[in-house]
Parts: sequence; structure tokens; C-alpha cells
Amino acid sequence: MRISHHSYSTFFRQASKLIIILVALFLCLTGIVAQLASASSGDAIPEDAIRIRIIANSDKDSDQSVKNNVRDEVATFIESWGAMPSTHDEARDLINKNLPRIQRMVNDSLKEAGVSYGGKVVLAKVPFPEKTFKGSEYSAGDYEALRITLGKGEGRNWWCVLFPPLCLTAATASDDKASGAAEATAGKAANGDSDAEEPKAKFFLWEVLRKLFAFIASLFS
Repeated sequence: MRISHHSYSTFFRQASKLIIILVALFLCLTGIVAQLASASSGDAIPEDAIRIRIIANSDKDSDQSVKNNVRDEVATFIESWGAMPSTHDEARDLINKNLPRIQRMVNDSLKEAGVSYGGKVVLAKVPFPEKTFKGSEYSAGDYEALRITLGKGEGRNWWCVLFPPLCLTAATASDDKASGAAEATAGKAANGDSDAEEPKAKFFLWEVLRKLFAFIASLFS
């Protein structure tokens, strides 16, 4: 049986398309794996990290609102410093240098809110309950942190990582109580839920696959 030249041409065209599809699929999957690995390693909290924790007086809405106002003012002030130093000691010195200013900001914020309690600002190793940060769990213990305690410090708190600057108004977690009982779900961050990255990742993956499928379809059109 004799195979025509046209059949050979059709076979090689289809084979070429299949090779292109496999290469595109391989590159696509390689890129996704690389991005996921980079995100996982880049978001880990290192041993020499300096955290920030702002603890509300209580869980009353009014006290939580006061905490959020203090958080916003302190975050804006810290962001005005510019890039965080590249070493732990330099970052600690910078924060220490600004402690009196932060204390004054807290005092002014509480006075403006008209509350009867004060606030205490320290940079030290302070107790943290077990935390979950961007999918990774961190055991309870003493961690270096800029801690701002408002009043009795018995309410839910806001926290994130100052050094290295993994977050500030980005993904964070919160406690149920300052005593250390962990909240069942991560608390809301300044700009959204702590789970906000998961829908974005799913959307990114879907977009990549959608474009890949469109490309494959174009080869056979």
C-alpha cells in the first residue's frame, strides 16, 4: 500500500503541533511550580524576624475600632521610613530610635478617641501564641516584636512581620485573646482577609490554563 505525499505532510504537521503542545505544557507547568516554590520560600518567617503586635483593650467594637486606628497610624508612620534595613541589628536600631515617636502617636490616638486607658509600646521578646502565616504554622513562644498594648490588652490583636518586611498592611493573622488562645480562623488584615492570596493563586492558574487551551485550539483551527 502506497502512502501519498499528502498523508506524510498531514502526519508531520500533526506531529509538529503535538510537539509544540507538549513543550508549551511543560513550560507552563514549570513556571507554575517555580512561582509556587518561590512564594512558599520567600514568605517564611526567619528566626531573626522582628514582628509587630497591637493588642486591643477588649473585644468590644469600640475598642477594636481604636486598635484599628492605632494600627493605621503606626503602619503609615513605619512605611514613611522607606525601605527596611537589610540586617536585623540595623532594623532593631531603627525601630528603637523611633519608639518615643510611636509612643507619642499611640498616646495622641487614644486621647483623640476619648478613651480612659493608655497604651504601652515596647520592643522586646514577647510571648506569642501559635500562629499561621501564609499557610505555614509557627509554634507558640517568645519572639522579638514591637508590641503595642492598649489598656488591659485583653482583646483580639493585629500582627505581622516588620523585619524582613514580609507584610505590614498585607496578609496578617490575629489572636482570639491576648492571653494566647488561637483564633479558629485567621483574622482580617488591613487590606483584606488573610486568605486573600488563595483566590488570586487559583485565578492565576485558571488564566494560564485558559490561555494554553486557547493556544492549543488555535493550532487545529
